Amino acid sequence: MIVPGRSLYLRLVVRMGVVLALAVAAVLLGIWFSTRAAVDRAYDRWLLGSALQVAENTWYQNGEVNVDVPLAAFSALAPGDQIFYTVLDPNGRSVAGDSEFRPPIPWDKLAEGPIVVDGTYQEMPIRIAIVGRRMPVAAAHPWAVVAMAHTQNARVRFTRNLADNTLLITIATGVLTLLAALWTLRQALAPLKQIEAAIRERDSNDLVPLAVTAPAETLALVGAINDFMQRLATSRALMRRVIGDAAHQLRTPVTALTAQAEMLTQTDDETARQSHIARIQKQARGLGGLIHQLINHAMVQHRADSVAPVPVDLGELLQDAMRETLSYADRDIDFSLQMPETSAGASVPAMIVGDALSLREAIKNVLVNALAYGAPHRLYVDVTDDGDQWRLRFFDDGPGIPETEWQRVRTPFSSRADGREGASLGLAMVAEVMRAHGGQMAFERIDGEGFAVVLTLPKASA
Repeated sequence: MIVPGRSLYLRLVVRMGVVLALAVAAVLLGIWFSTRAAVDRAYDRWLLGSALQVAENTWYQNGEVNVDVPLAAFSALAPGDQIFYTVLDPNGRSVAGDSEFRPPIPWDKLAEGPIVVDGTYQEMPIRIAIVGRRMPVAAAHPWAVVAMAHTQNARVRFTRNLADNTLLITIATGVLTLLAALWTLRQALAPLKQIEAAIRERDSNDLVPLAVTAPAETLALVGAINDFMQRLATSRALMRRVIGDAAHQLRTPVTALTAQAEMLTQTDDETARQSHIARIQKQARGLGGLIHQLINHAMVQHRADSVAPVPVDLGELLQDAMRETLSYADRDIDFSLQMPETSAGASVPAMIVGDALSLREAIKNVLVNALAYGAPHRLYVDVTDDGDQWRLRFFDDGPGIPETEWQRVRTPFSSRADGREGASLGLAMVAEVMRAHGGQMAFERIDGEGFAVVLTLPKASA
């Protein structure tokens, strides 16, 4: 079941919008603080310049501090701002300006140069410039001090106006950037739409791999889709072949069985009836065997591509298959199983990697063929170590398969040269299982002794 999630496009848009919003906020904060700092520096320089003009026109005469305040000191006063100043003599008395304006004076720092500090006067925030001028007096603080301040209305308005303009420009830029990002994202995700359209336009029977131009990020997706379609095509081809084989092979025996049943109903002769019954029984047994072989053949073909290989012990597999098959033998047969042994006589596990069910069916088919068409008295199975593979030999004392028939028996549904009924699926299925496991099936004839079917399978990696 497909669980619908959030749109990939929406996810990218939301994340990009959040990033842009954070970026805009950071830019605005940076602009506000940098603009405020620049405005403060500009106005502080004007304030210091005005205070220095007053200080330059301050002198000491006749034991008193005299001041001639130039009007130019107030010429740069911004509209809406107020200016306050006071001039203090070395004793801290106001000799000019507003006598009530008494900002704290850092007497010990006047020698270091002009000072600009924040303050409050008449409940208004102000900026104060303090400039000291040394007087020729013998006092603890030989300074005439000029303290000039003004309110901050102009600088706040200037900062806000600049910030508002910058905000509008930044927001407009952010919106344009977001729109461009949305268009870019839609274009970037367009290949996914193309892949979707290419799949939707396909006919249900068209399982040819997709041939589309895919970005590097979607190559894995397209490759997975193509791999899936290839597996699906293989599975459908197998299904069609199995259905076709079954339809072809079952048509004749079913028709013959139906004909015998109809003939049975139309005859009154007891001898003929018994003959028809015997033929029906024989054909039913043959049909049952054929169906069993067809099912096994389809199962082996399906499992070759769909079942993960696992470690398999050939010794246990052979014992189970022999026990199941030889228990149905209709005659006394001398049979044995010989496994490889160490020098001390201990049995060596013959391990391979594969599908235990397919291998067991293949071994059972070899044993069934030996019982049905050979092995009048003996059936021996031995497993030997043959380098990097295991060699399984099924030997019986029967006539075996003529050498001219060795290739034919590997082909499913091939016609039988000896006139026997059946689909020729037994050993053909064994050959398919061996190929699927990286091994092979071969035959050996031993003059005067018998015939052997030989299976080789790669050993499991240590």
